[in-house]
Amino acid sequence: MNLRVRIIQVLLDLNERIYFYPRLRKAYVNMLSHFGNGGKPELTVVDVGSNKGQSIEFFLSLNPRSKIFGFEPNVDLFDKLQHRYLGHSNVIVYNKGVSSSSEKRIFRVNVLDETSTFEVVNDSSEHLAWKKKVLGYSGKTLVCDQYEVQTTTLAEFLSDVDLTMVDVLKIDVEGHELDCLKGLFGDKGTIVPVRLIQLEEHRDDLYTTGMVEIEELLRVNGFEKRIQVKHGFGNLYDVLWLNKSIE
Repeated sequence: MNLRVRIIQVLLDLNERIYFYPRLRKAYVNMLSHFGNGGKPELTVVDVGSNKGQSIEFFLSLNPRSKIFGFEPNVDLFDKLQHRYLGHSNVIVYNKGVSSSSEKRIFRVNVLDETSTFEVVNDSSEHLAWKKKVLGYSGKTLVCDQYEVQTTTLAEFLSDVDLTMVDVLKIDVEGHELDCLKGLFGDKGTIVPVRLIQLEEHRDDLYTTGMVEIEELLRVNGFEKRIQVKHGFGNLYDVLWLNKSIE
């Protein structure tokens, strides 16, 4: 990783800590009131796209006794997560991807590892051109490595884990959100109930998958959009969807 990319990562992380996470915390304080008696003593969280552990730390800050299952397909980041949470019995991280089916898929590692993905980006994207310019990669690909990763579906995973309820399902997978949701709702007979879905939305032209299909899938399956929280950079939001059937 070159120095310019590292500096940008540090600035992005600082921006998130100052701008995004305080607003997200406020949103969760509001949403947890729907869980009864002001919120449960512990949360059960499935974190799809754990990256460096930003969301894991956020949910532990809400309650350090929360049970968290994380998925991170990036081998290097997974190794760091394992080391970071060694001895934390309430945090389990898997070196797998999450998708619409259980199979091996090509995972594309980005020079800015927060944006690594199973998706192929839109090469004519204005956002991509801007991103390359900022990172100093104009005219070059931002993919620095790629390899096969085993994926699972959320329905399959939840049926294999001894859970009666998932309080929060967080999905941040850089354009692969629709596939993750298809893998959740594909076999309703095996789904553990999910109270709240936190979903990242790219409102730019970087990926070809539109939010219309995603929102329709969520609404058909009983979820209602409640709160959106803007990140401090780009046209990027995290949206909280509440399951109306178990509100």
